Amino acid sequence: MDEGLLSQLVISYTAYLLTGLALLALFFVVYTRLTPYEERRHVREGNVAVAVFFSGAMLGFTATIASGILTHVNYASFVGWSISALVVQLLVYAVMDRMFPNLKQALESGNVAVGTLGGAAALSAGLINAACVF
Repeated sequence: MDEGLLSQLVISYTAYLLTGLALLALFFVVYTRLTPYEERRHVREGNVAVAVFFSGAMLGFTATIASGILTHVNYASFVGWSISALVVQLLVYAVMDRMFPNLKQALESGNVAVGTLGGAAALSAGLINAACVF
């Protein structure tokens, strides 16, 4: 393999990997600040409902990042699609909050059924969003 091409591939790989991880960190910060409960505290305390819901949101978000990397036209479109994934996950939370008016209380009290449904909804929406990336 041409040394110049190899260098370009390594640079591209590193840029997408580091950007993807930075976007995941950004998602974590934004999502946990905009939802009305403290995900980190609840997970540390062993609240499975919160952990499952948040895990589904992270996986749904990450699916779009992965799809954006695989199908990117350019770096800017990859970042743009990733930001859209954050919006989709926040919309899923908003829809779940409307469907379950006591969502915050249900999650904080450890209602695993609600947490699982929310996590599945977040993952499903993320996979659909990922499939729409082109």
